[in-house]
Amino acid sequence: MVMAMCTIVTVVLGFTPSLVNTAARNAPVTPLATAHGVVYLAWLLLFFTQTTLVATRRISVHRRLGAATVFLAPVMIVLGYKTAIVMARRGFDLSGDLHTQADPLLGIVNPLGDLVPFAILVTAGFLYRHRSEIHKRLMLLATVGGLMPAPLAHLIGHLPSVRDKPPVIVIPIALFLFAGAVYDRISLGRIHPVSLWVALAIFVWDLSLNIIIGPSAAWHHFAQWLVR
Repeated sequence: MVMAMCTIVTVVLGFTPSLVNTAARNAPVTPLATAHGVVYLAWLLLFFTQTTLVATRRISVHRRLGAATVFLAPVMIVLGYKTAIVMARRGFDLSGDLHTQADPLLGIVNPLGDLVPFAILVTAGFLYRHRSEIHKRLMLLATVGGLMPAPLAHLIGHLPSVRDKPPVIVIPIALFLFAGAVYDRISLGRIHPVSLWVALAIFVWDLSLNIIIGPSAAWHHFAQWLVR
């Protein structure tokens, strides 16, 4: 429940400033961006609801809601993909937080790349829905690993002292990813393999997106093909 609340607070802190103070925005919010934001926020609210249901031992309701919630994930993936592609075609992000104008194709490597662990882990979480210790860790990592990089990037974009230091974002991402491992170690005396190895895989994937894949000529050729 605490992690679910942290995700919602992060989204509010990341996106609210450019919605309240529009002076630095590059353009108004579009219907596509609105739909994208509403659907992603709905996932976070449902995630919080699901954790609350488990904490209050309302497991049967949790399972029924989970069966319905899983159909939201494909909608999120489609909207996330379309939003990133439209941003690259436009040449800039609407909020003005991300400063992608210099290289719009590089600017979409993270939004598109984040969809990969999200899709994989939500699918795995559904398949392991009857093994609660695995299921809950997969769904947590799908949410923090797939959805949190974007609001964190927007949040850092509002902080002039750190926004020109790209490695800074690694710290909050790592905190989100490995919080489960820390909790396991404190509460269980051991770290569950999913909490450690899946979190580590996402962390390495995020680093690869920014250090290897994004700056490469191969990615730029591929991204150019996607946005044409």
